Amino acid sequence: FAAFTDIEHNAGRVSGIKNVEVLSTGEFRLGTRWRETREVMGRLDDAEMEVTAFDQGRGYTITHYKGGAKIDTVFTFAPDGEGTNVSIAFALENHGLPPGLLTPVSWAIAGKVREVLGHDLEDMKKSVEKS
Repeated sequence: FAAFTDIEHNAGRVSGIKNVEVLSTGEFRLGTRWRETREVMGRLDDAEMEVTAFDQGRGYTITHYKGGAKIDTVFTFAPDGEGTNVSIAFALENHGLPPGLLTPVSWAIAGKVREVLGHDLEDMKKSVEKS
């Protein structure tokens, strides 16, 4: 949980993240905000993230808006023997697009988000295991 919530160092842990600019002060908690720069399909892309749900040691939700979609990503942490089982789920919601427009493209967005999150998890696993 500590490694995942240490967002200031995620650019060094997750290969797709090129820069993190923390926009709020204090510890990672409900309301924490940051701007994340990622390499997506060969170009740099910025997104402003916010923690919209938080349960210390158990999980949190990050919300951001991109291309007319609201993306909620839920991280859950559960003890598993001597380690921790981390799961990630996400939801896409129309936010400002004409009704019905998100539906035809949501599968493409969902596929890309799934791919990115899978790489992120693998990178974080390697980073934590090195420590």
